[in-house]
Amino acid sequence: MEERESSCPFQRAFGPGMCEMHRRLHEMLAAPGQRMMPVIRGAGIPVDLRDLGDEVAVVADLPGVESGDVAIRLTGPRMLRITVRRREEEGREGYAVRERLSGEMTRVVNLPAEVTDEGAAATLRNGVLAVRLRKVLEEQGVEIPVREG
Repeated sequence: MEERESSCPFQRAFGPGMCEMHRRLHEMLAAPGQRMMPVIRGAGIPVDLRDLGDEVAVVADLPGVESGDVAIRLTGPRMLRITVRRREEEGREGYAVRERLSGEMTRVVNLPAEVTDEGAAATLRNGVLAVRLRKVLEEQGVEIPVREG
């Protein structure tokens, strides 16, 4: 038990109770004979988000992913969902460490402004996804004064 607690990534911050929960989660999720990673840093889809004035740009790292394995959906005026399917490599034998993620991953990005799907563009090049979305223009026009009478 001492070896598990000393290698537990949660020991210092949360105490031994969290380590026991981590150990049980490991037992439930890890395949027999394999170790689950103790901490997955930056797991999922890391993104950069930029406000470019009249556009919003989202850039995501998707190494080893092809365009047919990416789905992008504008789910609201300020919300973008990126779903990626990364295929698992054949054969599970021979791994000493297996940290690369596979399967379906989703990232929901809260955008800094309302956007429209008009003129939206997405490209995937060398494992980098770039999405550009036009902002919804604030209501423009001429105000008409209202008079009494």
